[in-house]
Amino acid sequence: MIPIERIRVSQSHQRPPVTVVKPDWGRLAAQHIEPNLKATWLGHASFLVEFPHTAAANPNDEPPRVLFDPIFSDSAGPSPWVGIRRRLPPPCAVAELPEFQFVAYSHNHYDHLDLPTLQQINEIRGERVHFLVPLGNKKWFEETGIPASQITELDWWDVITLPTHPHADQKLKFVCTPAQHGSGRGITDARTTLWASWVVEQAFSDTPDGGSGGASVYFAGDTGYMTTNGPCPIFEEIGSKYGPFDIAMLPIWRGATLSFIARLGYRVVHSPDSLLASFHATPAQALQMHGALRARHSLGMHFATFAGSDFEALEPIVELEQAKRDFGASHQGDDEGMRTVGDWWMEGGMGVIDVGETAIVQVG
Repeated sequence: MIPIERIRVSQSHQRPPVTVVKPDWGRLAAQHIEPNLKATWLGHASFLVEFPHTAAANPNDEPPRVLFDPIFSDSAGPSPWVGIRRRLPPPCAVAELPEFQFVAYSHNHYDHLDLPTLQQINEIRGERVHFLVPLGNKKWFEETGIPASQITELDWWDVITLPTHPHADQKLKFVCTPAQHGSGRGITDARTTLWASWVVEQAFSDTPDGGSGGASVYFAGDTGYMTTNGPCPIFEEIGSKYGPFDIAMLPIWRGATLSFIARLGYRVVHSPDSLLASFHATPAQALQMHGALRARHSLGMHFATFAGSDFEALEPIVELEQAKRDFGASHQGDDEGMRTVGDWWMEGGMGVIDVGETAIVQVG
């Protein structure tokens, strides 16, 4: 059973939900932060991440960019008439995205792997884009018309390094890392293909002090944090192997799942031992994940876009802020004093941005 309760008037909040803004891809603000890593939220779990040029790059080439879990359709489902409709529109059209070289998918649920969006990407980018998918998904991509040579299928902990442009020395390393979720696009294919998170790393040697440096991101896709024995240990392992991450993109809500409950005037009550908790992290659990991953900056995602009401769109933000306050209060008296988690732009911070907004952090 999933515990629910009716939304009470006292549970309304003064803070406005996230909104949609026209993207500028961080071009103006980035002039004051070099070298920088940019992450633009496109809604739900979709991000466009831009890595900096390295010394090996051709200055005439576009910067390396990775698109994660893109969905630009009005609804998430097997057809435009069957599925969960968006509450927030995309901030732009697929054709308006800056040039990108890679698209990485976490799993094949409809709100993360959107066929119409994939078809638009294939039509616009053609052979100039490479797709990275978890184990078992390559055949489906080929059946949609994507050439096999443009698809890399990886198992958990598999690693591949790919050039960002033909004949270029600039490269990105992709690591297919575990997540705690599931997969399936119908009744008969549940959990028959793999689900995953992604680590993407870039190495460069043109740091101001003359040493080697780099940039790294972690994209969680869709994941739970709790198991029957407490927190899932995989995030500590990922953080130990590949952290700290300059930016981590973490789900803080159940996304499109159960949004109809909010439309009926009810809310789901969080329960750490429920089945839902094993598939979707709450804001408080995402904050724990942020720490386990050793993220320098974390951005919340997987909320608001498909919310069933304004209350459900705002609830994750309010709960995240409360979790940060609770964390600070629980660490009063530590040897290092009161520890706090600031907003996303602060070192060690976590927060949210508007759809279409770009988060920029210095790397190297």
